[in-house]
Formats: sequence, C-alpha cells, structure tokens
Amino acid sequence: MQHDFRPLRGGILKKLLLALVVLIIVGVVAAVLLIDSIARVGIEAAGTYALGTKTTVREASIGLVSGKTAIRGLDVDNPAGYSPTQFVALQEIAVDAGLSSFTGDKIVIDRVAITGLVIEIEKDSTGALNVQKFADHLKKATGTGTSAGGEKPTQPEPAPSGESKEAIIRELRLEKMQVNLRNIAGGKTGVVEIKLPDLVVRDLSSKGGVNVLASELSGVVIGSAIKGVLAANIEGLGSEVLGGLQGAVEGIGGAITGPLRDAVDKGVGEAATALKSVGEGITKGLGEAAGKMLDGAGKALEGAGKSIEEGVGNALEGVFGGGKKK
Repeated sequence: MQHDFRPLRGGILKKLLLALVVLIIVGVVAAVLLIDSIARVGIEAAGTYALGTKTTVREASIGLVSGKTAIRGLDVDNPAGYSPTQFVALQEIAVDAGLSSFTGDKIVIDRVAITGLVIEIEKDSTGALNVQKFADHLKKATGTGTSAGGEKPTQPEPAPSGESKEAIIRELRLEKMQVNLRNIAGGKTGVVEIKLPDLVVRDLSSKGGVNVLASELSGVVIGSAIKGVLAANIEGLGSEVLGGLQGAVEGIGGAITGPLRDAVDKGVGEAATALKSVGEGITKGLGEAAGKMLDGAGKALEGAGKSIEEGVGNALEGVFGGGKKK
C-alpha cells in the first residue's frame, strides 16, 4: 500500500518559507531600530579619532529612506591639562544625503548644516591654547605637517577596503556659532563671547577615507570659526592671544588639503562685512570694560589719597597742638 506525501511536504515547505520571511522582516526591523545606536557609536569613535579627546553624541537619527540625517548634542572634551569642560559643543548637525549618495564611485553629500557650535578657548599653565593642541593632533591624524616638537608625524594607517572613496560636500553651513575666549582676554567674568555670523563653505572634497574625512571636516569647521575671529579684527585681545590663534589656524591649514583651505578662505571672505561689524562691537565692549576698570582704579586711588591726606593732617595737628576744639 502506497502513501502520497506530497501535500505534507508542500505544507512543510510553506511553513519554512513563512518562517524565513518572518525572520527576514524581524531582521530588517531590528536593523532599522538599531542603526541609530550603531551610527551614534560610530560618530563618537570618529570624533575621538579626529579630535584626540573623548567625543559623545546624545542622539543620532539616520534617514535611509528620507535622506535626512540628524546628529544632536555632540560634545568634545577639553584636552588634558585644561579645565574639565567641553572644548566643542554643538546642538545639531543636519545632513542631506540619501542612500544613493553612498553607492556610487564618490560619496556626494548635498548639504551639511551645523547649528549652535560653541568653541571654548583657554590657556594651560604654560600659556598654550587648547585649540593649538587640537591642531597638533589633527596633523597626526591626517599624516601631514609637523608636531609642536618639530617631529614628522607617522602616516595614518590606510583606510580599510571600501572606505577610501572620494567624499564631496556641496555645501557646509555653520550657523549660530560662538567662540568664547576664557580667562585670556578680559571681558565680563573673564570671558569674551564672540558671536560669529553664519558662514557657508562650498565644494569640500577629501580622498583619504572615513577617518581622514572626519579629521579634515573637523579642521574645516574649527578652522573656519577661528579664522572668523581673526578676520573680525578685534582690538584689545593682545598680541599673545592673536598669535596663538594665528598659530592654530596655520596648524589646521597645514593639516588639510589646499582645496579645503581655499574653500574656508572663500567662505570667511564672503562674510567679511558681517565679521567686521562683530569685531567693532567686541572692540567697543572691551574698550568700555577697560575704561570702567581704569575709572574705578582712579577713584580708588583718589579715595586712598584723600584718606592719606586727612590722616597726615590730623597727625600734624596732634603733634603741633592744633587739634579741633571740642
């Protein structure tokens, strides 16, 4: 007696196919749910590599379908030897780039907008600016220039296969930027707050892979901000501060490629009028603060002189018997 197992076999096959489809769907959903966390960890690692200090990200939202990616709450710690605060803090990075932007021979990103960037600049016990430490690390990360000690840095390890595509950013917008000079140039409570106008840097290109791209883009952002401070031509900062900032800009400029430097110069040049207005406002504020300090010191000296005069007069009257009658 023969039995026909074809329906049974067909039923098992359908169940296996159904289970496989369910597993694929679950896998895709899990990947979508986890991609933001994976991206956040990757951004933190790239930032730490690029800047040489701990970098943290509060939130990352990757838009694979929409092409809209956002990174929020990025903080970069100060280098060792400086106050335990953030060297860089920014509110948001918005990136316009769909999945197709990464699948061709080149990575093409239409727009990157960085909003709410704050850079805290200060000196250590030797007088070195923290931004100069960043510039020195940037040279090592990109394998260019020389370190502060005059030694040629070692070349970075080559990027893994598949990560060395040329990356192009059509437009980089820097909005609501502020540079704080802390305890190095006077100002209210020892801080000079420099609120910079929006800067636009166009047609950025890098061929060094993901790690070098992260380093060079960091250099472009921080270099643009510092170069903006110098272009504002703020009087009263002092030659030491200006020299330190200029040295940092030159260090960053030596660590990024010529086209990137040209793009930064062009972006800062286009904002020259607005930067001049910022510089005039800061200069006026520093002048008024210095004037008030001098005025206060003058009044203090005048009061001290009057007290000394009265004290000497009273003493002479006591010696020569010319005291006041009671």
